[in-house]
Amino acid sequence: MVDTVAINNKFALDARMGPSFQTTVIALMGGYEDRNQDWQVALWRYDVSLNHRPLSEIRAFLSHILGRRGAANSFPLRDPLDNTLTDENIGTGDGVTAAFQIKKTYSDSDRPYVRPITIVSNLVVKVAGVTKTVTTHYTQTDGVITFTGGNIPTAGQAITVSCDWLVRVRYMADYNPISLPIGPDTATPFASAGPFTLMEVLR
Repeated sequence: MVDTVAINNKFALDARMGPSFQTTVIALMGGYEDRNQDWQVALWRYDVSLNHRPLSEIRAFLSHILGRRGAANSFPLRDPLDNTLTDENIGTGDGVTAAFQIKKTYSDSDRPYVRPITIVSNLVVKVAGVTKTVTTHYTQTDGVITFTGGNIPTAGQAITVSCDWLVRVRYMADYNPISLPIGPDTATPFASAGPFTLMEVLR
């Protein structure tokens, strides 16, 4: 279960981020390689440092670490680069399938990548361009839209969504250091934290 406490947007400043795969590479004779893609879904990694911030921000960061019990509990993060969908196509009806995963497709001429989205808000669902009503026409749980009886999209109908979304992450380590380069009794006290890493998790 993911906690509801989202990390402060200011923590995204100065972040280094990107998708992470896991691939097993075995060297073969003659310089060839055997490569096995261990993860079919990439997990995003965020490397963050809070440099020279007001003490109030560092104290908020400390409270957040304690609330999550270090690396034990996941929480939602707003990716500063990628956090909305607008009329994103998530499937096509066939008259039978009722459940559709909210997802974002990253275009690539050889290997398009589909990223599942599980934490959403301000959701708008359309079938063949017609906006549907939550509970009446569909329900949504963990990013899966399930159409109710009598409202399953028929063959050829496009299902599209617009929404804001968050990434489920956890602290990679239980220890995330804080430093005080200028003491709290000075005229303009500030502190720093990190670097620390947030890693996307599936649950």
